[in-house]
Amino acid sequence: MRIEENKIFIRQSWLGDALMCPERARLSALHPESRKENDSAMMGTACHTGIEAVLNEEVLPVHMGDHAVESFRWKEKELIEIGKAINITNTNPSHWNTHIRSMCDAWLRDIYPNVPLGGTSEFKFSTQVGMIDDYELHFEGTMDYFHQESIWDWKTAGRKYYQAEKQSQNIQSSIYTKAAYEMGMIDYPATFKFGVMIRNASSTGQIVSVSRTEAHGNWIVEQATALARTVLMYNKLGTGGRWLINDQHFLCSQRWCPVWDKCKGSYLNSDNAEEAE
Repeated sequence: MRIEENKIFIRQSWLGDALMCPERARLSALHPESRKENDSAMMGTACHTGIEAVLNEEVLPVHMGDHAVESFRWKEKELIEIGKAINITNTNPSHWNTHIRSMCDAWLRDIYPNVPLGGTSEFKFSTQVGMIDDYELHFEGTMDYFHQESIWDWKTAGRKYYQAEKQSQNIQSSIYTKAAYEMGMIDYPATFKFGVMIRNASSTGQIVSVSRTEAHGNWIVEQATALARTVLMYNKLGTGGRWLINDQHFLCSQRWCPVWDKCKGSYLNSDNAEEAE
């Protein structure tokens, strides 16, 4: 979230973090240097690069896997040059290339034939969705692939998605469809599709479709408004203290939280935390 004059800008990733743990969202914004380049996230980014290149007809589908691996290794080289390394979470480094190629194959085989052509990759947006007192509330972000028929987002995951879970709880689909609706690009009800690639050496692709209505759009604006009001209140008080802290989820850990050492980790190291739990 950022505030410029009388405008508040919110991205789906920040809103998701803030709803899960407001303090994580605050610290991540204050300390962007703490962001870790996780192996799984980097593999996902590499696959995104390959998908975008295919959809934009920059590479042939047969070369997508090589293109994605090259992108991954180039990013790894950049990290090494600035004294950083890939943060290994739950993958074996010797399998990185194989996993990336396997996920690209899964996208080409199981997802690509169902993607409507003629859309826009990496569609950047910023649009007003409401008012908070004297502030304009804006949603902003980048859609992986926009088409009037449906909005798509490419995901790599350790397991298959559950459609019912995404239909009832997903924030990203509500924000993206609300923004597209406000920009006059789609009408409700709207369809949002996840193209999921399972992260392993024999990857399969999965398409998970969710429906979003005007009610979903109004609700996500209500959630964003409530959080933005809280931030404005904190700013007005000017205490500089912590926001609400929630450690009751698996992402509150040294492995998964980029600001762990500035929060719970400053009280408990990972070994002690595990023993306490």
